[in-house]
Amino acid sequence: QEAERRGITDAIAFQQQLDMTRKRLAVAALIQQEVYASIDSTDIPDEVIVQSYTVSGSSFALREDLVQASVALFRDREGANVFRSKVLRGASWDEALRQMRADSAQRLQVVRTSSHQYYTRSQLYPDELWKLARSLPREEVSFPLRTPEGYTVVRVHQSFRQGEIPPLEYVRAEVREYLLMDLRRQRYEEFVGALRGRHSVDIRESAADSGAILNKE
Repeated sequence: QEAERRGITDAIAFQQQLDMTRKRLAVAALIQQEVYASIDSTDIPDEVIVQSYTVSGSSFALREDLVQASVALFRDREGANVFRSKVLRGASWDEALRQMRADSAQRLQVVRTSSHQYYTRSQLYPDELWKLARSLPREEVSFPLRTPEGYTVVRVHQSFRQGEIPPLEYVRAEVREYLLMDLRRQRYEEFVGALRGRHSVDIRESAADSGAILNKE
């Protein structure tokens, strides 16, 4: 209201800025409708993702170390040892957990579990747990490690160093997003090309904007 009282909203410079903002919003809405809203992840077939990963897998090289591991957290050392013993005697990771959860006394020991998940250093904490995982031979079951939340048992399935190419399942979403960006760029260029074919356009500098303005006649 104060700006209106002073006549700021009626000034030519203000009206020019308002008009420029309206044009920018209109362009953004048009591009969103014609380029982005028309594309979703289903536009990228799985075979295209596999092909892109095969051809340019080095582009997705790891920026830090990575492990694929199964992790189980227990309330106390006894529960962790019971679980570890089941696995060492031949039970699978999931079967050992199922057996413990089926026991009315032992199921209270199980706090949190994961199976065949990928972890970086920042995702597997405390740091002692990460160091344990990095030192374990593949498929070996660790001793129970005491952590602030309880006792943790780890089994590492795969381990990767910084700079190595990770498996596709780890970077699938990243490859898909890369392909989606490329598809959006292609759709954008096609859309702009179609607009140029329908409109007479000249590009010139405007005092109201330091960037180039497309003026349709």
